[in-house]
Amino acid sequence: MPSIAPFQGIRYAAGPSTSSFLAPPYDVVTPGLREKLAARSPYNVIHLTLDARRPSDRPGDDRYSRAAARLGEWLQRGTLRRDPRPALYPLEQTFVAPDGRQRVRRALLAAVRLHDYAEGIVLPHERTLAAPLADRLELVRQTRANLSPVFALYEDERNEALTAISGAFAADPVQTADTDDGVHHRLWRLEDPAIVEAVRGKLADRKLLIADGHHRYGAALGYRDELDRQDPGLPVDGGHRWVLMALCSMDDPGMVIYPTHRLLSRLPGFRSADVLARLGQYFTVETLSEDIRWPSGRAWAVSRLGEHLGKSSAFLMVTADDQKARILKLREEADLAGMPLPASENLRALDVTVLHGVVFQGLLGMSPESQQQQENLEYVKDAGEAVTRTLAGDCQAAFLLNPTPMWQVQAVAESGETMPQKSTWLHPKIPAGLVIRAIDPRGPP
Repeated sequence: MPSIAPFQGIRYAAGPSTSSFLAPPYDVVTPGLREKLAARSPYNVIHLTLDARRPSDRPGDDRYSRAAARLGEWLQRGTLRRDPRPALYPLEQTFVAPDGRQRVRRALLAAVRLHDYAEGIVLPHERTLAAPLADRLELVRQTRANLSPVFALYEDERNEALTAISGAFAADPVQTADTDDGVHHRLWRLEDPAIVEAVRGKLADRKLLIADGHHRYGAALGYRDELDRQDPGLPVDGGHRWVLMALCSMDDPGMVIYPTHRLLSRLPGFRSADVLARLGQYFTVETLSEDIRWPSGRAWAVSRLGEHLGKSSAFLMVTADDQKARILKLREEADLAGMPLPASENLRALDVTVLHGVVFQGLLGMSPESQQQQENLEYVKDAGEAVTRTLAGDCQAAFLLNPTPMWQVQAVAESGETMPQKSTWLHPKIPAGLVIRAIDPRGPP
């Protein structure tokens, strides 16, 4: 069962607002955004999590060693300060969601004991790649710190864990920040031993599903194993056996999964009439009468797609050559025996699996390699952008998806499987820089 612990967080000392110092998780930071964040402040956490590469970089004198040196310097000069006592850190995020609604999501930042995936306590839902895993491992080696939390979810229908710490949210926060994605963050410290024990008890029988941060968690596992090989006598509760996590209930009102849509371009000979003829073998095709050039028409089309959420595999296809929108629904009697689909029923039930396997690879001839390299494929999060760009001729077609239901994410993870890339989009991200956790292999969590 997962074990959580308070820890002595390292936080920015520049007053209650730390807006200029935070950064998104490294893997969503574009080169342009990295430069913007770096210019915003010489103490922005991006200088630690994703320092710029230099032509002169070499092992021992590179962006990882610079991050480690900066972390030490910032602590020495007081830019960063270690909190005096171990604590848990409740977090509240207020934001306008992609659907236009204002939402509030609450989480708890804590040190969480590491578990191998095979133990079935911490569950992944996406694959990790070798290069980013090696990148994050080297950063942990050099800095000996968790600079950015892993975001993990747990089941809690009655919201027992956050109820146990609800009093913390009534006090003044120790830190606030506003990030570029329009999210207002408020952070608290929770030291009361009785409350800490209460929330630990509420989480003791939960499984944790990694929502974001698979490479950071994999790096933490690799660092733990590496240190144990080097020194088998390290304490059983040494700090290298824990990782910084932001824990959020799947049942929190602000915990919503959003879809990522697909754009196709530069496919030779792509004509909607030909594509529709092929699609008709496997899908029912309904051409929508509403004019999707207008916002009301787009909203209606997306709502029509939403009627199929969790019931059947369906997509909203918008094509540039005839300016039409169509609902594609997988036929119950469709014979998919010859299609490149996984054997797992959990994976075959995912809309993204059907779209990529049946439509993209099976019917349009896009190889898995071309899809992975995005030769003819682009991902966008905003449905309006996807439609606008298609109607403007920037791409040949857009495929809009419903969000993957949480129960499908759980089913895939608990069966030991991983979902295709871009299956889920969790908004907002947990930024780096709210609180940092130092790793002492001979010290407490």
